[in-house]
Amino acid sequence: MRLGLFENFYPEKDRLGTHSTSLALLLQRAEPELTIDLAAPLGSTWPAPFPLGRVELHPSWKHGDAGSLLHAARALSRRTGRGGPVLFNWFPTCFGENRAANAGGMVLPALVRASTRRAPFVYAHNFIETQDVGRLGYRPSRSERLGLATFERLLARSARVIVPLESQRRSVAALFGGSVVARPLPFTEAIFGHLAQELRRSEGAPRPPGGPRSPYRILLFGVWGPAKDLGSVLPVLERLYAEGRRFETVFAGSFNRFFPEYRARFEASLAHLPTGAWRFLENPPDEATPELFGGSDLVILPYHAIAGPSGVMGLAAFHNCAIVAYDVPELREYDAILDARTTFVRPGDADQLYDAILRGLAGELPRSAESADSKVARAVLAARHLAEYLSLDPENA
Repeated sequence: MRLGLFENFYPEKDRLGTHSTSLALLLQRAEPELTIDLAAPLGSTWPAPFPLGRVELHPSWKHGDAGSLLHAARALSRRTGRGGPVLFNWFPTCFGENRAANAGGMVLPALVRASTRRAPFVYAHNFIETQDVGRLGYRPSRSERLGLATFERLLARSARVIVPLESQRRSVAALFGGSVVARPLPFTEAIFGHLAQELRRSEGAPRPPGGPRSPYRILLFGVWGPAKDLGSVLPVLERLYAEGRRFETVFAGSFNRFFPEYRARFEASLAHLPTGAWRFLENPPDEATPELFGGSDLVILPYHAIAGPSGVMGLAAFHNCAIVAYDVPELREYDAILDARTTFVRPGDADQLYDAILRGLAGELPRSAESADSKVARAVLAARHLAEYLSLDPENA
């Protein structure tokens, strides 16, 4: 079966990112066998350490250019053929900085359906209208919310929507109706970490799962902005360092481009931590995953809110890290799917976070007990279920 896969991720990235790389890598291993026609932004390159396998890469559209989006979608439909499914890996409103491009991107599934007479599939990590966007730091106007709700309703009614969590399925179906199914893909992000680990195995034996490091390493990884509560975490780390606790903190990832002031506040807060006790790694490449997560003892997820599963939680669980996370319903739901044995604390509760980190430093926090091979097998089985769903007749009444 030939699958048209339209990738959508944040602009100013000249290579494939975490979600796109992992979904394409995962589906390469699915049965029934898939040939993946991958339409990505212009300038995208396939990450060199990973096999192309069944993927044909077509960098074919430009961020901020609505016309190129439409052209790329039509070309993808033609290459896939009338019988082949088209899957959009969906990150809402990330087609560029202007409303015209984002509006064009949001209606692509409807246009594909109109031109091919079949419903495309959309793997939707989140829907904006199902979220309390105020907790994420956004303050859209009434007209912006109305416009976005209209686009998302059109998306739900014109495509077969696939979401990772059952709670998402219920929310989207109740709000918009349409065809919505939940297909959990545990350890999707970990697939590329597993492959990178295999490629690097000859460079030295990996740290045994659960084994201690010297010094102990705490990792915070993500796209930093108001949705993540570094403002509460940093004073707790400062307190632990002031008490003479020995550990290294690694901050990794990037900053949400919509909140430029967040970076300045973060960098000012870092000045209170001891020199040499922390590192900041900006935009680490995908192939750095084994060292970042496999070399860490504890991963902290300070989410104020999240609309779906956490890729960082998946990576941490795959690499057998202890995890401390704010008690957010979606994180609990994904933790159960991963069997990650996460330690949850009340959001913003400095004392609970302090106690959890102390337990981590003492080696008392639980970790995933499942082997890496078993986790990969579960991810591949989930990919098979997704491929079987995609292979169904995509006609919608």
